[in-house]
Amino acid sequence: MARLTGAVIVVVLLAGLAAAPAAQRTPTPQQGQALRLAYINSQYILANTPGRAAAESTFSAEMQGLRSEVQRMQQQLDSAIAEYNRTSLVMSAAAKQQRETELRQMEQRTRQRAAELEQQAGQREQELTAPIMRRVNAVIEGVRAEFNYAMVFDAAAPSGTLVTADRSLDISALVIQRLQAGAADAPGVPPPPPMRPAADSAARPQQTPLRPRRP
Repeated sequence: MARLTGAVIVVVLLAGLAAAPAAQRTPTPQQGQALRLAYINSQYILANTPGRAAAESTFSAEMQGLRSEVQRMQQQLDSAIAEYNRTSLVMSAAAKQQRETELRQMEQRTRQRAAELEQQAGQREQELTAPIMRRVNAVIEGVRAEFNYAMVFDAAAPSGTLVTADRSLDISALVIQRLQAGAADAPGVPPPPPMRPAADSAARPQQTPLRPRRP
């Protein structure tokens, strides 16, 4: 899919632990009591989370129309620059200066619109992924509390340092099982909300430098 990648779902399970009141924190193990740890693979979990495929399909469909808008603007700019380069030799100095100003303004509008759409695409991605991530994090926290794990690490975190671990400590499959069971028990999962007008978008167009030919 265009943007909904595993990178958006780095799961930090104990992010709120440090901010929680001392009375609510996981008790420090007594001497001789083992510290229970586990880990997950967030990318694997996300790939198997109910609702992700629908979110990806919605995002890809919405991006296509916006990507076409940026491509159309870029093509218009390219054509205008090509026409200027073809006719600039017969233009007067004043006409050339005016046309160059118009082309620079056109290029600026294209860049600005592409930047706006790119920002809106990130917001739309957040809209689609936020409900999924809330479910994922809630299930992981539920498993952590149920089995009294003090910490759960993410083996797929970009900045993670987990090199190797006992496979029996991987709770990814259990998390997926709980997510799928929860989706099956739900009366119905609503489709992703439609994109708001002028939201979302495509990649920034390739910048085309203005290179007028000089006589």
